[in-house]
Amino acid sequence: MRVTYLTGEHVYLRPLSEADKDVAIAWWPNPFLANAVTAHEWLTKMYRGAGNNLRWYAIIRTSDDTVVGSARLISPDQRQGVIMFRMSPTIIDADMLQADALRVVVPWVQNDLEMMVLTLLCAADEVETITVAHALGMEESVRFREFIARPGYRVDQLYLAVSSAPWRTL
Repeated sequence: MRVTYLTGEHVYLRPLSEADKDVAIAWWPNPFLANAVTAHEWLTKMYRGAGNNLRWYAIIRTSDDTVVGSARLISPDQRQGVIMFRMSPTIIDADMLQADALRVVVPWVQNDLEMMVLTLLCAADEVETITVAHALGMEESVRFREFIARPGYRVDQLYLAVSSAPWRTL
């Protein structure tokens, strides 16, 4: 099911479902992969106890309806949210697809969910995502030096945040 307000140029978002257990490599949030049985148990447990504090979406490439990642929106108080993306390690254009997903998520969180602040967690080498974040009004608020491991090196983790229009000050 594709809804207009969660559809971008290259990707669309839909809630994770039990069927996604077979493609857990694309959305699994941990660095250690899980098989379909573990993913199924985890999905069942996660949806049972999360309530409204966690919204978890599969990121689907529009050209072939392939799950290419996930977006987790955590908002413990429904006033501020934290968005984290997890893109499949098997796709080459992950940063571009993640940036397109961010273009969809920020207006939705600000306008429809009416959250006061949205914070994005991303790696410093995700250049397209950071460019889109800045274009959407996000500013760097925190930098953890060499926090994320890459093959053979480490990169900084960035927190970029934006306030919704009614809550901005000059």
